[in-house]
Amino acid sequence: MVTSTEKIGNRTFIRVLKDIDDLKSGEEFKAALMDVYDKREKAVVIDFGNINLINSHGIGKILMFYRRFREIGGTIYVTPLKGSIKEIFKSLMLDKLISEIK
Repeated sequence: MVTSTEKIGNRTFIRVLKDIDDLKSGEEFKAALMDVYDKREKAVVIDFGNINLINSHGIGKILMFYRRFREIGGTIYVTPLKGSIKEIFKSLMLDKLISEIK
């Protein structure tokens, strides 16, 4: 299991439990994102606090989800990023698209 999902108030939290660094974990991450998208949730928070690595298998899914989610009027956030995940977000300028929730 790569993620767990929980609704708290008006936000849906997707907690990433394992590094997203291969096709299998990328597809499981996509399935979790699509489940939330299909439910037309308006506020989604992705928590990367438990992982150390995300590569193109996960980044591509985030970008796809971000675009689709914006089309239905939703907002996507991430919990405060740290370490290599923060560096990846900054270097790819994802931090300009997706805000950290405090």
